[in-house]
Amino acid sequence: MFKTLSRLARAAAIGAVITAPGAASAQENPEFFKILSTSPGGLWHTFATQLSEKLQQKYPGTTFSNVPGGSQKNQMLVSEGQAQMGLSFTPVSLEAWTGTAGFDKEHQNVRLIGTFYPAFLHAVARKGAGIESMADLQGKVVSPGKREWSTAQIAMQILETKGITEESLAENGGQMQFLGLKDAANMMQDRRLDAFMYYGSVPSPLLLQLSEIPGIDIPPYTQEEVDIAMEQLTPKGAYVQMTYPKDPYPGVAGDFPVPVMWSIFVVSADLPDEMVYEITKMIYEDPDLNKFMGGGPSLNVELATSGLKDGPMLFHDGAIKYLEEKGAW
Repeated sequence: MFKTLSRLARAAAIGAVITAPGAASAQENPEFFKILSTSPGGLWHTFATQLSEKLQQKYPGTTFSNVPGGSQKNQMLVSEGQAQMGLSFTPVSLEAWTGTAGFDKEHQNVRLIGTFYPAFLHAVARKGAGIESMADLQGKVVSPGKREWSTAQIAMQILETKGITEESLAENGGQMQFLGLKDAANMMQDRRLDAFMYYGSVPSPLLLQLSEIPGIDIPPYTQEEVDIAMEQLTPKGAYVQMTYPKDPYPGVAGDFPVPVMWSIFVVSADLPDEMVYEITKMIYEDPDLNKFMGGGPSLNVELATSGLKDGPMLFHDGAIKYLEEKGAW
């Protein structure tokens, strides 16, 4: 009799947990899953499209979509429950998490999966434009990115360390144009743009295309220029120094110091652990995704926590489980 009652008590307790409000739904996969990337043509958009298609095959009961966004709003929208996953950059995510800079409140209902790729912050100059150093950008037609982009603000911080502003360009016969990457590439091919600031992985499909027509130069930083940039860039702790890869494009020597910010994956804190575990595994192990990114430090599980683990942002438990299994935590 006692054993029977004990079994009934255990069953009742289990039933209470299962039927408690929110207990089951907390670990259910969402019906809709939005991935916030950026405008069509960019690396984030192309990668997120592939990831969305692969996740759709793995989870047929969930409707996946890749939605254009931008680093300034992706983490905010994920935190507010308007999307389930987003791509971001370390400086923007830190500001969103702490509610500083362009954010009026903290956006912390997100968790980290890990790093995507190191975004090398540098200028891309049209071959023949007479730009051999960062200082040579003065007086040229230059785009830091779209005015509303947080990455454009980062690029302008770097330009300002060389005394290059919208006003100084105009005073010296040049112009600052606030263009998206697609428009910047088109104008450079038409020889109406001398240079644009870029923040991406190496090699970049966009830069490989431009290296053919009209041809490009990447003016190198000196160590002094990098030291000054690292001191001026905000927020602190969001950037690291790396070495730009050698011979990345035809006629480009590379092999110089460069400031870098990480592109990262963030997800809703409300996603089930098992789903995030599988997403993390797909990101770092899928051969098609890794081939697209070209290997190296991109999608490198050994660098998944680089610059992030000791920071204020939290990793999702599902991602931690995978990283622990791979010895990367």
